[in-house]
Amino acid sequence: CVHGALQQLAGLPGLFSTAKIFHHPELRLRPRFLNDSLRFYGAVPHALSGNESLDLQSINAWVRGASKGLLPALLPALPPQPHLLLLSAVHLRAAWRIPLDPAQTVPLPFLRPGQPSRKVPTMTSTKYPVASFTDSRLQVQVGRLELSGGLSLVVLLPRGPLGALKTLERALDPPTFLALLRRAAHTPPRATALALPRMHLDLALDVVPLVHDMDFGLFLDAELCGLAAGPAAVDTARHRAVLALDEAGVEVAAAMATSGARSAVVL
Repeated sequence: CVHGALQQLAGLPGLFSTAKIFHHPELRLRPRFLNDSLRFYGAVPHALSGNESLDLQSINAWVRGASKGLLPALLPALPPQPHLLLLSAVHLRAAWRIPLDPAQTVPLPFLRPGQPSRKVPTMTSTKYPVASFTDSRLQVQVGRLELSGGLSLVVLLPRGPLGALKTLERALDPPTFLALLRRAAHTPPRATALALPRMHLDLALDVVPLVHDMDFGLFLDAELCGLAAGPAAVDTARHRAVLALDEAGVEVAAAMATSGARSAVVL
């Protein structure tokens, strides 16, 4: 059951996961969907007011609270004539098992493909415990840094020219990626000279073109798991994620907004 798997994932220490439903007042949601949403995710539907500004504020305020403030907003504007909005968000905060010393953070060059290197604050240690190995086939160095609660941060560092990052990304199909993670999990840590950039990455993405390329028909005739009577089509799907690394540990947040229209017109 996918719901049970998601509940098990949400039980990880430091991980917070939640969902919310915003809908047109006249949309009749099916009781079974409402019961399952409340049972598995604690999601209670909220009717849109019809005031675009207030509804947008309410949605982004929910995202901000669900992400513990790491995501200040998700939607720059409401989809045209929103009929249904499904929101989900996750947040994780985990400290390093062995803290990094802020006094050892120094500016070091950060290499960027096609651009000059730039000095950025870099967390350093001469003998930090890292479980690491090099995969000769993929030409990548893998490092696992331990976090609190039995979690770990896994870092992949391509070997060779700067353009090797794209080559590595293409080679990381699910079986290959899982094999790297399993090997990293079974590699014991050893004292390592560490230089890890302190960072704050923020990425917003329109998911619709990506799923359109998969051509699963989702956006043409989806019934969205039978949550409401009548056909519905996904017309907007927006994702935003933030990753922050500092001397205290790792903080991650992500949110997704999926908008459903009453129907889709196909020519």
